[in-house]
Amino acid sequence: MTVRVSGVPQRSVWASVVSDDAPALREWLLRLGFTEDLLIPGERAGAIHHCQLDWPEGGRILLSSTGERPTPCRPGTASLHVVTADPDAVMARATAMDATVVHEIVEQTDYPSREMAVADPDGNHWTFATFAGT
Repeated sequence: MTVRVSGVPQRSVWASVVSDDAPALREWLLRLGFTEDLLIPGERAGAIHHCQLDWPEGGRILLSSTGERPTPCRPGTASLHVVTADPDAVMARATAMDATVVHEIVEQTDYPSREMAVADPDGNHWTFATFAGT
């Protein structure tokens, strides 16, 4: 099988994730290595209307509490790919916080990537991989 890519790494699409417990998911993502850019509290006590979390190597995700914004997104239904130069460091942080490991570090054989995946508290899958396109 031949894998064809454009050769242009893209970091401008921002994924949106909703959670029944957005404050807990926010904390989980911060512990994994994301940094907070913006936090707008929700209408309900303990809810998040809008939160922007940045990956230090590029990219951003948007997080909100269920019911805060009109969206077809549902908790636990997302699968996200995060590009990182060091998936081993992310795996170490995930292991330290007892994250659910979807798959351990693997060297892909049909495309150039070293990667691992974990599930967040809502059940979303987060793959951290060296592959950003070539």
